[in-house]
Amino acid sequence: MGRQAIVLNKSLSEMAGALNSNLSAAEKLNFLVQVASRSLGVRGCSLMLLDAKRKKLIHAATYGLSDRYLRAGLVEADRSLPEVMDGKTAVVVDTASDPRVQFGDMARQEKIASIIGVPVMCRGKVVGSLRAYNRIRREFTAAEEEYLITVANLAATVLESSGARVSAEGSVSTEAKTTLRRPAVRSPVRTVSFAHPSEEDFARLLDFYQIEWVYEPRSFMLEWEGDRVTEMFTPDFYLPGLDLYIEMTTLKPGLTSEKNRKVRRLRDLHPDIKIKLLARRDYDRLLAKYGHGPLAGAKTEGVGRTLFSADQIQMRVRQLAKEISQDYEGRRILLVGVLRGVLCFMADLMRYLEVSADMDFMALSYYGAGNGGEAVQITKDLDVGPDDRHVLLVEDIVDTGMTLSFVLAHLEARHPASLAVCTLLDKRVRRLTDVPLAYVGFEVPDEFLVGYGLDYREEYRNLPFIALVKQQGKEGDTAG
Repeated sequence: MGRQAIVLNKSLSEMAGALNSNLSAAEKLNFLVQVASRSLGVRGCSLMLLDAKRKKLIHAATYGLSDRYLRAGLVEADRSLPEVMDGKTAVVVDTASDPRVQFGDMARQEKIASIIGVPVMCRGKVVGSLRAYNRIRREFTAAEEEYLITVANLAATVLESSGARVSAEGSVSTEAKTTLRRPAVRSPVRTVSFAHPSEEDFARLLDFYQIEWVYEPRSFMLEWEGDRVTEMFTPDFYLPGLDLYIEMTTLKPGLTSEKNRKVRRLRDLHPDIKIKLLARRDYDRLLAKYGHGPLAGAKTEGVGRTLFSADQIQMRVRQLAKEISQDYEGRRILLVGVLRGVLCFMADLMRYLEVSADMDFMALSYYGAGNGGEAVQITKDLDVGPDDRHVLLVEDIVDTGMTLSFVLAHLEARHPASLAVCTLLDKRVRRLTDVPLAYVGFEVPDEFLVGYGLDYREEYRNLPFIALVKQQGKEGDTAG
């Protein structure tokens, strides 16, 4: 047996021992790529997992690669070594000339000349890729390929044994997502070091709604002089499932104008990039919605200006019911509402419908509700099965879209014949998750609204009109 074979076999024994230890899933994955890199004698290794849409590969565990290289951008699964997504091994002998290298310039700066990638398979589905990067141009032997495939299989074992769920399409969730949320690390494993507590709060909110995220995933060049980069911009978060970058401005209000400039510059240079600036006021209002942050304990002075009168609301609800009746003519629909704010709107809407309709309700646990849950839970599911039914999800108000996105995913998994959304109020200015709205009653400003089912700390739901909340001498100056 040759020296390399002895080294590789010994490393597999070390990996097996680590898998049988009390290390966390993240620590096991990082141990695998570290040992694999050293045993192969390469520049570094990386384990990447597919996002929920199977479009992008996100570094879940790495060794030997610089932060600059890892932040070059999100790896496109169909552009970077695409054979791996078909379950095949891909070998790049020369990164300087091979079109399958997505970030060729960065690879050369990183002194990566050759790459080998193998698929990570869970239950017959490709869920990611394990790659080894070498400093000099070279072919990889059959023994090295077999070794890397074995390591990929061990990684898949870690993912499955950790409780990770693999969807029918082949994406990984739960514990594997927790791994994704850690930054590129070497050894020992460290968790994300946020620049400000507000970023950690925002990450927890995303976790609660099971929205996949990556912290500071990529740095964009904004200005340069010749070959010298003079200004870079690294957004705080990337949400792969939404293909959206988030930049937060919660430290000093004076920084907002500078960050606005950078966001505008980024949009000019990369019009295909979606990015949202979350200003301090936006962030405080978002947290206040869930009973957190500086605005959560703000005192109200009662109801302020009426936004929509009772007559205006009833007129618009009748119009919506007429539109829905025309669109669903000849079909029986199932109205689904999420308790409790939707009660008034849903009851009136059903009374005005001219088609046959059934009604059912769901209930959710909410962020910060004190139930100790780390993710949103369905505390009451539908009594009427939505399978093969024409489902109309009825909402009182849509703002960030995070709750609605979660409910839609749950309903879609039940295979309805059709699924659409009707909302009385659309607070589009607050939107983070882009969700389709088939029927909208009114578009509303970014203010806290009460009445017609909407409450402020369980008050004002019974008002027949919709109004702003007066707070500390100002109308509506809180979350919505």
